[in-house]
Amino acid sequence: MVNNIKNGGVQNNALYQNTNQKLAQEQAKQQVGQESSTKQTAKDSVALTPQATQLKELQKRLGDTEAFDRKKVDEIKEAISSGNYSIDYDSLASKLAQFEFEL
Repeated sequence: MVNNIKNGGVQNNALYQNTNQKLAQEQAKQQVGQESSTKQTAKDSVALTPQATQLKELQKRLGDTEAFDRKKVDEIKEAISSGNYSIDYDSLASKLAQFEFEL
């Protein structure tokens, strides 16, 4: 470090150190503020309502079950392969028409 010959170097050095100390204090305050806000968010919690808990349980049960009746599908496959499956075309047509009207 170089001091000014006219003795101003000592004053400039003190001013520099004072400014650095103020900056360090401001940074420390900001860090403390950030840490305290982090601690506050760490204390936050979430509580599920009873309805949400029931919905979660229902979704779990639905995921564990099959989406269709496996036994009925196997019976229809067997009837088709043996040639015993008959189609009621009138019933099929009326159900298709009813479905279309509901849309």
